[in-house]
Amino acid sequence: MTELSVEYLGGSGFLVSYENNGLLFDCSESGTDIRKMPDEETLSRFDTLTVFISHSHEDHFSPELFDLCPSHTQYIFGYDVPSEYEGHRMNPGDVFKTGNLTVTAFGSTDEGVSFYVKADGFTLFHAGDLNWWHWRDTSTIAEIEESEKSFRSCVDPIPSGEIDLAFFPVDPRQGSMYDAGAGYFVMEKKPRVLIPMHFQGRPDAARRFALTSETASTKIVVLPNAGETVILHL
Repeated sequence: MTELSVEYLGGSGFLVSYENNGLLFDCSESGTDIRKMPDEETLSRFDTLTVFISHSHEDHFSPELFDLCPSHTQYIFGYDVPSEYEGHRMNPGDVFKTGNLTVTAFGSTDEGVSFYVKADGFTLFHAGDLNWWHWRDTSTIAEIEESEKSFRSCVDPIPSGEIDLAFFPVDPRQGSMYDAGAGYFVMEKKPRVLIPMHFQGRPDAARRFALTSETASTKIVVLPNAGETVILHL
């Protein structure tokens, strides 16, 4: 069993800590909600620190991060992060091994990639901006069907029943059935724990999703505010 500390940083940002290792996902100071950037002292304590940036949108990627991270940091990017930043870039289908991590990049229905990470004793998935981006109240039937087709083509190759912890968007701006993508992911991929993200400062939407979508296979944990932490035993 592995003990993970998961700190929510706002938006789609998380700092996952285990033993003396850190995994930092889509950390950015920009967005419609309140964000928290990790401090240099915290990041310098890790023996290994791996930073994941799924894509270059400013609510997922902040250049300031490079000034906060220690020199031994490993950076893993989606393919569209500007080339001026040094790191390992990934396209959907790529596999990259570094230290005790094996990282597989899967597709996204927006820019960049999503990340499936195998570490010592656990697996996790960060969706980036992978979501079923339908706008059911205003889109045409054809547009909704096309968005569903695109979403399923990205999600279906992801391993089922092998994800201990998933981070997935639940975006209330989509209106009706705003949680369709996350609900599909829960039913099809059965992560042991799912933490909603990208809820635009609307924790009520994340809580509503948790109430309606938790299953016997998947526990849904809501971290409403940046800076809140949960300890998980996986």
